Amino acid sequence: MPAGLSAEGSGVVLRRHPPGPPSRFQPYLMPCWRPSSPARPLSAGFEARTSLASMGRIDVGSTAPRLGVRMAKVEILKPVDQAVGKRRLLNELKADLASTDFQDFRIVVAYAKSGPLHRLRGHLEKWSKKGCRVRAIIGIDQQGTSREALEFALAMFDEVYVTRERGITFHPKAYIFEGPALARIYVGSNNLTVGGTETNFEAAVRVCANLPADAAVLQEMEALWDQLLPANCAATKPLDLALLNKLVADGHVLGEAAMRKALAKGKSSTTTATKTGLPLQPASPLPPGALANPKAAKAASTGTPTATVSPTSSAAPTVSPAQANGFAIQIKPHHNGEIFLSVSAALQNPAFFEFPFNGMTTPKSTGNPYPQRVPDPVVNIHVYGAGRALVLSDEKYRLNTVYYERKSEIRITASRLVGTVPDYSVMVMTPGEEPGVDYEITIHRPDSPDYGAWVAACNQQMPGGGQTPRRFGWF
Repeated sequence: MPAGLSAEGSGVVLRRHPPGPPSRFQPYLMPCWRPSSPARPLSAGFEARTSLASMGRIDVGSTAPRLGVRMAKVEILKPVDQAVGKRRLLNELKADLASTDFQDFRIVVAYAKSGPLHRLRGHLEKWSKKGCRVRAIIGIDQQGTSREALEFALAMFDEVYVTRERGITFHPKAYIFEGPALARIYVGSNNLTVGGTETNFEAAVRVCANLPADAAVLQEMEALWDQLLPANCAATKPLDLALLNKLVADGHVLGEAAMRKALAKGKSSTTTATKTGLPLQPASPLPPGALANPKAAKAASTGTPTATVSPTSSAAPTVSPAQANGFAIQIKPHHNGEIFLSVSAALQNPAFFEFPFNGMTTPKSTGNPYPQRVPDPVVNIHVYGAGRALVLSDEKYRLNTVYYERKSEIRITASRLVGTVPDYSVMVMTPGEEPGVDYEITIHRPDSPDYGAWVAACNQQMPGGGQTPRRFGWF
């Protein structure tokens, strides 16, 4: 190879850096050219495209010098695309699990929670029935990985490892798919959480390697995984139920209910950001069958394992029910301000509503009292309409919540919504973001540009409900 390379039309001269051919241990997808002084600097994007193309190991399109054959392909998953729902890692993983191109799936993440795993469960079950493998290396630093996620991995994956080293944080995020003729890796900021795979600003590089032509690129993917295995990394240990229970008992791994309580306790009112109008999209709804039943929900609310085993136990791992972070429901406010919630939803996830309620109403006249949540939950209410305009805001509102046993109805009262919120608007409830607030309630009217996305999040139909039944969903 010559010492310098002229990039036609660029007005710059490039030279090899470092000298000599790239080492077989050097990642092939790292730039190996830099501008020679005193030539004007390249843009970062052009420099990377030219560098990779000059190695003949990447397809970069017609805008870069065509110095090699078409081989590995690189794409960028962009932060805003994920937040607004244009392109999300979860959908990429679903597509790859459904593809016939791959037979092996490996996960390397710093933090994992059960939300994305439950959303992938159907795909993972079909993947396993085809005889394909799933393996994972998961970090457990800073109590960022949940007990439910590790239980799920033990029940559904072929191999599971945890990595932890005192004084440093295990922080990589990579998802590797491999098949006979194609390999693909996602490397970026995406943890295996709902935020990381769907709703956060996250970025990742997606590299596709055609085999056998791109065997060198596959070797780098393999090296990322292999160097973290216990044989090569003393910080990595195989995970089993006995180790998981010890991690829970020692406080290194928490249940997701306990994680949410710890997060809420650490929040302050000064950290709440204002909405900018960015067209954010919600997380995909949880499959109905993933939700906790009343018994499981009660156990989850304490943050304790659903079952424990002794270090010598050979009990089979089980998947804990999903823990929802929010609830969406179509509402029809009555003239007196009452809104009927779904008893079906409350039975699916009692802990979210603190159901059954702990108090009783005081009848205005002779009659039987009804169960009531005491004290009234404190909520912040925000209603959005056309152009995402905020049409109503009510902070620290006390939301009277009663269960009418005879009619099997849960009713909340929010009188200020009458005349402002039309029928079939979508009410979204999430845990409070500041001390003293139980729920954040956001209502999207049918004229809101976000209305369609939230209707899609309501993936369950309420029983009865007239000619057009209302719907609800958990996310």
